[in-house]
Amino acid sequence: MKKLLPFVLLVFVLAAVFVMPGCGSSSPSTCTFHNLTPGVWYRVFYSFPTTVPPIVETRIANSSGDITVPSHGYQCYNLQIRAVTNANLTLSASPSSVNLASPPSTVTITGQSFDATYGMPQVEYFADGYMVGAVTANSVSGGGTSLVAPVPDLSGVYSGTYYVRVTNMTSEGYYLNIVGSASMTGYGNDRPDSDGDGWYDDQDCDPYDPFYTNNCTTYCGGGQEPITICP
Repeated sequence: MKKLLPFVLLVFVLAAVFVMPGCGSSSPSTCTFHNLTPGVWYRVFYSFPTTVPPIVETRIANSSGDITVPSHGYQCYNLQIRAVTNANLTLSASPSSVNLASPPSTVTITGQSFDATYGMPQVEYFADGYMVGAVTANSVSGGGTSLVAPVPDLSGVYSGTYYVRVTNMTSEGYYLNIVGSASMTGYGNDRPDSDGDGWYDDQDCDPYDPFYTNNCTTYCGGGQEPITICP
């Protein structure tokens, strides 16, 4: 019996190793899709397991018809990829000028081709090329020429010009049919330059010292930026 004990323990340990959850199921860091149409925009939906808010990556297929996206911890076979269409229509928004410190509760966007057949359109707000908010429209007019949508939290947006993009939902439940965009102007939240050296605080390695440049590598007297490296 003493001779069998080590063998039994070894079998138990091996069995435990093979039944441990997650063994061999680590996710890759990226996922690559092939045989797509070069130059076409695609959206990748991380739909399983469901995330709130959902994760979506948008890429344009390269000359070989490939796109690569981060896995976000998902298995690549759980991702859904769909082509994006873009009518690229010029839309208009009212109000077209918004006080960022006290924005309106809703905005009305006019144009054409707004479609709520499969769900209310999505309205995305962009500033400096980055999406700063996304909402679902409250209503769409009968002729699809206007919609009313809530205004997202714009407290982190600086004064300047930004745009609002409208995308219709497809029968599959994905936002893929871009209608177009409208320009808007935001005011009341100017980008700060605390030390007055010409570099905004979010670009300046020391926003309260005018003798430091934004490259954060050189210190030299003179008080002007960009500065000259002292010999």
